[in-house]
Amino acid sequence: MKNILIVGGGFGGLVTAENLADSLGKDAHITVVAPNETFTFYPSLVELAFGACEPEDISFDLRSKLKEMDVRFVRGKVTSINTRRRSAEVAGADFRGEIAYDYLVAAPGRRLATEKITGFFKYAHHLLGTSAALKFGEAVDNFKQGTIVVGLCPGGRLPVPVCETAFALSRKFDSKIREGKIVVKVIFPESLQEAFGGADLYKELEAAFRSHNIQVLYGVPINEITEHEILSGKKHRIHYDLQMLVPPFGGQRLIDQSGITDEDDFIRVDANMRVQGLENTYAVGDIVAFTGPKFAHMAVRQATVAAENIVSEINGNEPAAEYYHEINTIIDSGDADTIHLRYGIWDDTNFSLRRGTLWSWAKSVHAKFWKAKHN
Repeated sequence: MKNILIVGGGFGGLVTAENLADSLGKDAHITVVAPNETFTFYPSLVELAFGACEPEDISFDLRSKLKEMDVRFVRGKVTSINTRRRSAEVAGADFRGEIAYDYLVAAPGRRLATEKITGFFKYAHHLLGTSAALKFGEAVDNFKQGTIVVGLCPGGRLPVPVCETAFALSRKFDSKIREGKIVVKVIFPESLQEAFGGADLYKELEAAFRSHNIQVLYGVPINEITEHEILSGKKHRIHYDLQMLVPPFGGQRLIDQSGITDEDDFIRVDANMRVQGLENTYAVGDIVAFTGPKFAHMAVRQATVAAENIVSEINGNEPAAEYYHEINTIIDSGDADTIHLRYGIWDDTNFSLRRGTLWSWAKSVHAKFWKAKHN
């Protein structure tokens, strides 16, 4: 029986565990180590912030879910991985010590590198967590007048929540925006095309922003936040009365062997999701060093590929499943300006862009289906 260790309980870790449990059953011992017992459906955090759902609507107990699949859950943090001994050092309430493995899947997610932006921790709101989303939502509910700025910091790599937050603000404060009492601004560190991994959706998204009376600023690489201003490396000084910013992302230093990560600690993998230079080791989700934005649907597809290839290896075959790096996302404006974007980051000839209310409905249905399936 093979011991398979999965580090992380987000989209990548959960879907990998599901697929392996379905394929291998009692022929493998699968362990998931994660610091939290609660799984959060991150794509719904904008809805949570604006009161469209409650925390319990977008979360479930990870331990119980994994137990249903006969997968062991350990609540704790993996502090280091020794690839030579094939073991992980774990510190947590459930367990303290080493866990040995035959196969490893690294899916710990991203690290919020807020230290790269002076003043971020003290002054900035963000939406990357239930408590953070609720805190921003409370600030929005109490907001009466002034300028609201939502934006992407350099290395933030999540442009969709920035856009959707701006659209939600425009709907909530529509009359005050038209009266000039409230101004909503969106800022990007680069062009829209660069923020979306090379996809050319400039005209469509610009038109959507205009129709919602949202001002957009490009080429604003935020490097400092003060109590009332956002400053950039290009000497911008942007006043705000309320803001929500996506901070830079970084990887997490887990594996002892040098040369497998890039300069931001993201793990280099091949198209089979295997960690380059290491046997029986895979990585999926936000931790991987692929270019472009990082979305949940990417982690799900990567996890499916990794699980299929691990099963192939266990059965004595070479990994054959390959991951195709593309964006397949919906930018929900809540109305006919909603955009469905599909774009091959590795092959930019694969491109489609559609608009309409249908896509807003489709995103809602998909989210409800995924949460119902896993809860």
